[in-house]
Amino acid sequence: MVIKYKNIKREIRSLGLTQKKVASILGISTQTLDYRIAQNKPTIHWAIYGIANYYGGIEDNLIKEMNETT
Repeated sequence: MVIKYKNIKREIRSLGLTQKKVASILGISTQTLDYRIAQNKPTIHWAIYGIANYYGGIEDNLIKEMNETT
């Protein structure tokens, strides 16, 4: 499954969190969080997905796609 947020920073705000709090949850600095968001790799989307599920996020900012296996 592919998990991808249209806008990670918007998702963080909609959860009522700050980037500083999310960085703390992930055990990284806010600069590292910004860097990972800018890289736009799948791991940051999965991390935010986990945080959003814990904090009760709304999935209107989320794209889920099933990978087809052959």
